[in-house]
Amino acid sequence: MRLFRRSVAVMATAVVLLGLAATPAAAATIQSGHIDGLDIDYVNGALSLDIKTYSPVDDDLSPSGTTLRLLSSSAITVPSGAAWSCLGTAGSTVYVAPQTQNVNLLYAGWNAEDVPAAQGPVKLELVSWTAPAGGRFALYTTAGFPATPTFRLNTNAAAGCSATVWPGGIAAGTHAHGNWAFSQLGTYTLTFKATAQNGAGATSGNVTYTFQVG
Repeated sequence: MRLFRRSVAVMATAVVLLGLAATPAAAATIQSGHIDGLDIDYVNGALSLDIKTYSPVDDDLSPSGTTLRLLSSSAITVPSGAAWSCLGTAGSTVYVAPQTQNVNLLYAGWNAEDVPAAQGPVKLELVSWTAPAGGRFALYTTAGFPATPTFRLNTNAAAGCSATVWPGGIAAGTHAHGNWAFSQLGTYTLTFKATAQNGAGATSGNVTYTFQVG
């Protein structure tokens, strides 16, 4: 009887451990791999904003208590040309989670695949932010050869550069990636708000993300 009880206890412990392993921790630091940093979900008339992970499990992770890290090896040099001026001075350094996947770096996208077409496009706002001294954030995509940037969000206060509302919104049913750029080492907090443009105008409310650069 004692042996049977012990076996049951061991099996129960194993089940609990497997359950824990199958779910991302509530607090985590992610510095590489594929994620959707802006994962927009629409369920039962409510809109939410979280982080979608793909490995080791496919799951949604709360931005609260989660840190998205850009390693110092993500540094690039701002190209020359007027198209790049909103990213920074040509030749200066910025740290970028790139649009093209690099297994050693954070590969962050956005995802509105769970938003019905009738609720889109989704208005995405950068409500507020904090940054190290001199720090700026920009989210941009590139296309063509040579690559030309299109800025989706930007905290650069220079004339014509600031963008706190995603132009045209994020189309429902889409999943894409871009370049997440930070101009200084240190900790940034970015507060976003997603709002369904159609229907009842469901909103995620303000959701704050933490990025650690370096």
